[in-house]
Amino acid sequence: MFMDKLLKIRKVEYKISIIIILVALSACLTFYFHHIVGYGKVFTHFFYVPIILATLWWNRKGLVVPVILAIMLMISHLMFQRNVPVIDDMFRSLIFILIGFVFALTSERITESGEKLRESEQLLKTILAGAPIPTFVIDASHTVIHWNNALEEMTGILAADVVGTKDHWTAFYQTERPCMADLLIDESSEDLCTWYDSAASCTESQYGEQAFEATEFFPDLGNEGKWLRFTAAVLKDTQGNVIGAIETLEDITERTLAEEKIRESERKLKTIVEGSPIPTFIIGKDHRVIFWNQALEELSGVTAEEAVGEKKPWEAFYDRERPCLADLIADERFDEIPRWYEGVYRKSDLAEDAYEATNFFPTLGKNGKWLRFTAAALRDSKGSMIGVIETLEDITDRRRIEDAIKESEQRLRAVIEGSPIPTFVIDQDHKLLYWNKALEEMSEIKASDIIGTNQQWRAFYDKERPCMADLLVDSLFEEIPRWYVGKYHKLKLIEDAYEAIDFFPALGSGGKWLRFTAAALRNSKGIVFGAIETLEDITARKLAEEALKESEMRYMELSITDGLTKLFNSRHFYAQLKAETERARRYGHPLSILMLDIDDFKNFNDTFGHLEGDRVLMRLGQVITRCLRKTDSGYRYGGEEFTLILPETKGEAAIALAERIREEFEEEIFTPGHDKKINKTVSIGVTEYVRGEALSDFLKRVDEGMYTAKSLGKNCVHFAKHSSIEQYQLEG
Repeated sequence: MFMDKLLKIRKVEYKISIIIILVALSACLTFYFHHIVGYGKVFTHFFYVPIILATLWWNRKGLVVPVILAIMLMISHLMFQRNVPVIDDMFRSLIFILIGFVFALTSERITESGEKLRESEQLLKTILAGAPIPTFVIDASHTVIHWNNALEEMTGILAADVVGTKDHWTAFYQTERPCMADLLIDESSEDLCTWYDSAASCTESQYGEQAFEATEFFPDLGNEGKWLRFTAAVLKDTQGNVIGAIETLEDITERTLAEEKIRESERKLKTIVEGSPIPTFIIGKDHRVIFWNQALEELSGVTAEEAVGEKKPWEAFYDRERPCLADLIADERFDEIPRWYEGVYRKSDLAEDAYEATNFFPTLGKNGKWLRFTAAALRDSKGSMIGVIETLEDITDRRRIEDAIKESEQRLRAVIEGSPIPTFVIDQDHKLLYWNKALEEMSEIKASDIIGTNQQWRAFYDKERPCMADLLVDSLFEEIPRWYVGKYHKLKLIEDAYEAIDFFPALGSGGKWLRFTAAALRNSKGIVFGAIETLEDITARKLAEEALKESEMRYMELSITDGLTKLFNSRHFYAQLKAETERARRYGHPLSILMLDIDDFKNFNDTFGHLEGDRVLMRLGQVITRCLRKTDSGYRYGGEEFTLILPETKGEAAIALAERIREEFEEEIFTPGHDKKINKTVSIGVTEYVRGEALSDFLKRVDEGMYTAKSLGKNCVHFAKHSSIEQYQLEG
C-alpha cells in the first residue's frame, strides 16, 4: 500500500518537472526569436504545448495548472507583443484547455468504465465462485475460463486442473463428446436432439434467448451416479457476437428417485385396484373398507359387496372381533402391534409406517391357511394419512415345502452322519456344514472342531489351499488343472462334478491314496449354494495295482530279453525294427542295422563244450552293451548271431560303431583250457535303410552283408549296398 502511494507521488513529481522544463523552454524560445533574432511574429505559441499536457494529465482535478500556464502565456504576450490584442492568446488558450479537457474527460470516463468493468468481472467471478449452484463458463474457443467451487465438489475435479483446457467433458462422460454449452457456442442447437433425445427431456429454456435445459443421468458421478438438470446459455458482447457460454447444473438425484418411487407406488396401487391377483383390501381413516378385490374374495369367501362400506374386515380372518394390522396403522397405534402380533411381525422396509407379519389362520379354507400380510399407510401430497392398504399372500404351500425341506435336511444330515463314506459339505461361503464320523476317523479331526470354519484343507494339506469342493463353489473350473494336474477327470453323469486321485502324505502314519469326488449343490433355480465332497481310501488297492504293474513290467522284460546275454530277443527285434522303419519312412530320418556272427563258433563249442560257448556269447553281449548309444538297441538274433538297430544313424556312422564292437571283442581273452588263451572274432554286416523298401529286403541285405564279411576272411565289417548307396568294406 505504501509503495503504491510512493509511486503515485513520483509520477506527479515527474509530470511537474516536465511542465516546468517545457515552460522554461517556451520562454527561452520566445525571448530568443523576439529579441535576438528579431522575428516579428508571435512565438508565445510555444506555451500551448505545456498547457495541453497539463490539461491531459490533470484534467478536472488539476485544472488550475493549465489556467496558470494560460495566464503566463498572456503575460509573455503583453511583454513581447503589445501591438497584438491579448484576446487572441486568451481565446487560443481557452480553446486548447477545452480540447484537452474534453479529451481528458473522455479518457477518464473510459478509464472509469474499464475499472468498473474489471470490478464487475471480479464481482461476477466472486459470485460464481461462491455460488452454491455448480457452474462452468467456456469461451468461444470452448476453453474453460471458470469452474466454481460447487462444481469442484460435485465432480471431484479441481478448477486448477480444467481451467484453460477443453477437457470439461471428462467430468461427465467417459468418451469425448460436446456438452450443451459447446453445442450452443457452435450454434448447433438443431443438433441437440442428437445428443439429448426425448428421454433426456431436452427443451428450450424460458429463462433466456438461446438457452436450453435438459435432464440426464450421469453414471460416473458419485458412487452410484447422479441425475442432473443442466441449463446452458450463450454469452454475447454488446455487438451481439457470441463470446462464450455458461452452463449450470443441479443435482436432482434425490428428487428424481423420490418421484420414481411415487410413480412406482402409484402404478402398484393402480395395478392392485384394477384387478391384482394379490388379495388386497383398503380401509379409510375411519376403518371403513373402501376396496376388497376379487383375489381376496376367493381367499376369504367374503364378497366385496359384503365387506365394502363396513368396518368389519376382521370377519374374513378371525372368529371374534379384533383389529387387523391395517386398523392399528390407521389409528397410528404402532405400540399395540406387538400385543396382537407378538413374534410374527416386523417393520417393513418397503415404505414408512408399513408392517408385515406371518400367521396361521385356522378359519380360512378347509384346514386353515398360512398368510403373509403387509399393511402400509396411504398419505396425500401433504403427508396426511388418508387410509391403509393391506395385501395378503397365501404361503401355505410354501410353508409345507419349507417344512418338507427341513425334514429332508434332517434326513440328509442323518444319512451323511451315518454314511461309512468320509464326506463333508460346505456352503457358498466355504463354511463347513457337515463333517461326518467316517471323515472324523480318517482325518482324526472332530466335527465340533471344524464345522463352521473354512479350514477343511487342514485334513489333507500342510498349508492352506483350496479343496476340490472349494473350486466348485466358486465355479473356478479353469483352476482345477492348476491344483490337480493329471490327476482329475470330469464326471459325465453329474453336472459340475469332478473326480480325482491323489496321495496325501499327512493322512495316517505313512500317507494315504484317496479317490475323491466333488459336486456343486444347486437350488431349484440352478444357483450354487454349496458343494459336497466324498473320499475313498484306495491305498491298499493302489499298492496292489503298483505291485501288479511292477510284476507285469518284470514279466514283459523277461518275455523280450535273452536270459543268457541280457540283450533283447529276436521277437522284440522284429517289433522294434518294424516301428523304426515306419518312423524312418514317415519322417525321412536315417536308420541302419548291424548283424554279427561269431567266427568259427561251432568248432569252439564242439571243442570246449557248451558252457564255454555260453561264456563267449555272454562276453559278446557285454561288449555290445558297452558300445551301444542311448538311442541304439541290441538283440540276440539266434544262436551265435546278434543284431543292432541304430536309429538316426547313417551308414558311415554305423560302420564306425561296428568296427568298434569288432575291435573290442577281438581284445577279449578266453581261457577254455587252463594253459591256453584264445581270442575270438566276429564278422559284421552293415546296411542303411532306403526309404520305401520292404522290411524283408532290408533284413536280407544286412544278412548278405554279414555272409560277405565271412567270405572275405572273417573278422571284418562289410557294408551291404543298395543300388543307390556306395559299398564300403573295412577289414580288420
